[in-house]
Amino acid sequence: MTKTVAVMATLDTKGEEVKYVKKQFGKRGVKTLVMDTGLRGTPQGVKADVTREQLAAASGSTVEKLAAMGRGEAIEVMVKGIAKIVKELYGQGRFQGIMAIGGLDGALLTTGAMRTLPLGVPKLLLTPVAQGKQQFGPFVGTTDMVVMHSVIDILGVNEISRKIFDNAVGAMAGMLRMDVSTKIEGRNVIAMTMYGNTTPTAMLAKKLFEERGYEVVVFHPNGTGGMSMEEMIDQGLFNGVFDLTTHEITDWLYNGVHAGGPTRLDAGVRSGVPQVVVPGCVDFILMGPIEKLEPEFRKRKTYKFNPAVSLVSATREEMEHIASVMAEKLNRAKGPVLVLIPLRGFSMYCHPGEPLYDPERDAAFIKALKGKLSPRIRVKEVDAHINDPLFAETSVAELAKLMGN
Repeated sequence: MTKTVAVMATLDTKGEEVKYVKKQFGKRGVKTLVMDTGLRGTPQGVKADVTREQLAAASGSTVEKLAAMGRGEAIEVMVKGIAKIVKELYGQGRFQGIMAIGGLDGALLTTGAMRTLPLGVPKLLLTPVAQGKQQFGPFVGTTDMVVMHSVIDILGVNEISRKIFDNAVGAMAGMLRMDVSTKIEGRNVIAMTMYGNTTPTAMLAKKLFEERGYEVVVFHPNGTGGMSMEEMIDQGLFNGVFDLTTHEITDWLYNGVHAGGPTRLDAGVRSGVPQVVVPGCVDFILMGPIEKLEPEFRKRKTYKFNPAVSLVSATREEMEHIASVMAEKLNRAKGPVLVLIPLRGFSMYCHPGEPLYDPERDAAFIKALKGKLSPRIRVKEVDAHINDPLFAETSVAELAKLMGN
């Protein structure tokens, strides 16, 4: 079967480039479905299969009305129509992969639609925005989108840009040839969160779960990872959740690097999926380079994790607040939940001799958490550090019980 890739761009400024890309796909036996996401100017270079007029209409507007709006407002309106049309066309089988070419505005216009497509559908954004100082969250979200740096700005086909376009076409053509299924069964699958700080327990737990016949999907709780897990929990893809590393709550509350947002823990709570929840790494805030910390944080216990980030110990008062937030969320749980507490430390650098060790702070957290949790939420304390084998073994056994095994 001949594959088709949807190519999205503002044809008033990127028509020549799309024409070249279309030709290169054709040489590789891949058809194209060109979508003009432009808001202003006149399309040029190549004919659109889906016009800007069609996309504007799907947005509940017209090209003329959009042109009269402010730039930001017009983008917000047009994004809705692009997402609607992309979902419809994919549902009709009109394309099997999708590619967007553009600068900041072009990326914002197109990636919202790309994020609506299932995991496994090839998605590629080619943009000069993809460089080390730009946050990718507004474009990628929680999806499996590939972001490729165009190195130079996208204006014209030349000695440099041809190489970039050719590689982008090759990457997309290769992904299409893989023919990855988007179907996810969700049978005997456990979600687990893991930091470098909790890797020893995560690795052992994974091994023990697999010995019981489960597949383990591991999420890195870096803000996006937790959100991805929550989305998949809502989709019913997991039989159980081992939320070993709930650090994203701390960073959300105290402006850390890996903030998971206000909905962290909510999917497991509302879905009723069996879950074991651990206060893993809630005892520190992840911040930038240690040399650039504000004076108020330099006074605390800290650990230089690497040149880019540092671990800043949470205070007793912050830990009590974190406990209160976690309890408030877990008290709404519709399914079986166990809160498992490692009494000898919540993270790798929190035990005797390590820089973040503070047993009084941890005791205050435990007291606050137990005091706020509903009597129907079971709590179990384990006389072990979070990375001790005993804690991993206990976690696996307890979650297996909750799942009826």
